[in-house]
Amino acid sequence: MNAKRNPPTYFVTGASSGIGLEIVRSLHERGAAIVATGRRPARELASDFPDIPYHSADLGDRAARDRILAAIPAALDRAILCAGRGHYRPLAHETVADIRDVVEVNLTAGLHLAHGLHKPLSSTSGRIAFVGSVARKGAGGMPVYAASKAALDGLARSLALEWQGRITVKALHPGPTATDMSVRAGRPADLVNRLMLSPVAVAGAIIAALEEDGSTHRTISYGKILMDSLWRRRRA
Repeated sequence: MNAKRNPPTYFVTGASSGIGLEIVRSLHERGAAIVATGRRPARELASDFPDIPYHSADLGDRAARDRILAAIPAALDRAILCAGRGHYRPLAHETVADIRDVVEVNLTAGLHLAHGLHKPLSSTSGRIAFVGSVARKGAGGMPVYAASKAALDGLARSLALEWQGRITVKALHPGPTATDMSVRAGRPADLVNRLMLSPVAVAGAIIAALEEDGSTHRTISYGKILMDSLWRRRRA
């Protein structure tokens, strides 16, 4: 008789809202074990937030990142780094403090967490996804955010080479998604809002893409989500 396998263990950042929230909801429905972190205090989480270990933390704070890493199990199957921050404004209107904050959350935190996750992911030949943005190719009005996401893409590509054969690394870049991040960033609402991707669809695409072999980086777009959906229906 085959021994019963334990559910895979995931670590998810940015889990209190947007894409990260939909990822933990989806994983919880699938029976995965999850350790999650987000900026919002637990009392401000959605009423239907899954009953999972949740750590409120600002990933721009090094001490908070150390605290989160201390809570990671010794054996980790998957990590999805979703946390992100940005402002919709020209570089000339940025402040030094805000530039530092965006780079700290979007890039430095990824470096720090990847460093700390290497050992638990290595123990399972696990997988890690760095969730970037199509803005990495350049985005007028969000130059600091775009630069940080381009650097994150470079980090993922480098680690994919360095960790080859031990940990699978993915750089996953969603297109504009209908989350409250764009509101917090100060982006004005316009017709483009109607064309934004669904957070639920993007979350599903990220979870699926992490399990794929092949290319390290991938853009998550309407077309890709539609093609993946058709492919899954044909296999069903």
